[in-house]
Amino acid sequence: MSIRPITAETTPDLAFISQHLFTAVLWVDESLDIKWLNTQTEQLLAISRGRLLNHSILTLLAPAETNDGTDLDVIKQSIDKPQSGETATHKTYSLTERFAHAHQYQQPFIDHDHRISPQLLEGNSSSHSGAILLVDYSVTPVSYELQTYFIIEMWSKDRHSRISKEQRQQQQYAVARHMLRSVAHEVKNPLAGIRGAAQLLQRQFAKVNDLSSVDSLVTAIAANDTEPNIKTINQKLLTYTDIIISETDRLTQLISQLLGSNQLPNWQALNIHQTLEHVLTLVLSQYPTVKLQRDYDLSIPDLVADKDQLIQVFLNLINNACESMLEHQQVLVNSANTIHSSAATINNSSVDNLPKPTTYQAKLAIQTRIAFQHTIGSQQHKQVLQVTITDNGSGIDSALIGQIFFPMVTSRAAGTGLGLAIVQDIVSRHHGMIDVISQQMPDSSETSFILYLPFTQPITS
Repeated sequence: MSIRPITAETTPDLAFISQHLFTAVLWVDESLDIKWLNTQTEQLLAISRGRLLNHSILTLLAPAETNDGTDLDVIKQSIDKPQSGETATHKTYSLTERFAHAHQYQQPFIDHDHRISPQLLEGNSSSHSGAILLVDYSVTPVSYELQTYFIIEMWSKDRHSRISKEQRQQQQYAVARHMLRSVAHEVKNPLAGIRGAAQLLQRQFAKVNDLSSVDSLVTAIAANDTEPNIKTINQKLLTYTDIIISETDRLTQLISQLLGSNQLPNWQALNIHQTLEHVLTLVLSQYPTVKLQRDYDLSIPDLVADKDQLIQVFLNLINNACESMLEHQQVLVNSANTIHSSAATINNSSVDNLPKPTTYQAKLAIQTRIAFQHTIGSQQHKQVLQVTITDNGSGIDSALIGQIFFPMVTSRAAGTGLGLAIVQDIVSRHHGMIDVISQQMPDSSETSFILYLPFTQPITS
C-alpha cells in the first residue's frame, strides 16, 4: 500500500475535525490497544477517555477473547491455514482473527447490530446502569509512520431508531393538536352563546318570581291551596339555569386547556433544581407517605425557559406519579384484604393467623443530568438538560404507551387525559421533547418520564 506524505500546509487539523464529528472514532494500534478516541466515543459509551485509553478494543467488542491468551502474530501466520475438518469458506473467524485478516490483506470490514456492554471495562460506573448498546462499527487498517493501526468508526443503532421514532411522534402530536384546536375553536363560540342565553333566562325567571310572588300567594289563599308551588317551580327553573351555566363554564375551561396558552413565553434564566424543589414542596405536602429520592447533578448550568410553564410541567408529572402510586397502593390493599377474607372463610381461621402481605412503599425518584450530542427533532444539540421522574406505581399499559401524550388518553381511573397533553405542548414550545418508559412486572412496576430541554432558546422577533 502506498503512503502519501501529509503536509501541514495542505491539510487541516484532522484531530480538531474528528472531535466535532457525530461518529465515534477510535485509533487502535497493532496490539489492538486504544491509543486515541474522539469526544463522540466518550459520549456514545458514557466512558471517560482515561478509562478507554490503552485498553484492548476487544474488551468492548469481544470480551470473551481478551483472556484467551491468543497472540495476534500467531493468528496472522495461521490465518490461511484451516484446521482439519474446516474449510476456509465455512470457518467462523473470531474478532481477533478478523483484525489480523484485515491487516494482512488491507481489507476493511463492517459488523452490524453488535451489542456492547460498557460495564465490562474495569471500574466503569457510567450512567448507562447496565444498558446494552446496539451499534454498527467498521474497521479500516491503515499504515502510519511505518506502523500498523486500525481506524474504528461506531454508529449507535439505538440513536438512529430513536430519532426516527421521535420525529414520527412529534408529527403525530402536531397533527393531533391542530385538529383539537380547530374543533375547540368551533365549540367555544356556541358555548359562549349558550351561557349568555342561560344568564338572560335566569334574569327573566328572577323578575317573574318577584312580580308573581304576592299575587300567587293571594290567589292560593283564596283558593284554599295550602301548598302554593309556583315559587317552587320558579326556584327549580333557576336551579336548572345554574346547572347550564356551571356546565358551560366547565366545558369552556376544558376547551381553554385544549387550546393552550396564547401568551408568548416569558424567557428567563433559571436554576432547574430550584424549580424542582419549589414543585416538590407544593406536591409532597399532599402525599406524606411518598418516599423521595433525589439524584441531582449540581454542576448543571442555568437554562432559559418560561418559569411558570416549567412549573406546570413538573406539577403535572409529579402529581400524576404520586396519584398513580396511591392508586396502585389502594389496589394492593384491596387485593390483600380480599385474599385474606377468602382464605379466612375457607380455612375457618382467624385473619390474624394469615401471613401479612408485603408492605408497599411509594417511591418517587428525581434525577437531573446533562445529555450530550442529543437530537431533538431535526436539531442536534451538543448538550441538553435531562430530567428523569420515576415512580413505582401501576405502570402504563404497553397498548397506551405510544399514545399517552395525546389528549383524552389516560392510564389512570381518575385521570382526565389532559395533563400529559399539556405537558407535551409546553415542552414543544420550549423546543424540547419528552419520552416515557414503563416496565410492568408481576411483583413491581416502574415508569419513567424523561424530559429533554435545550439550555438556550432561539431568538424570536
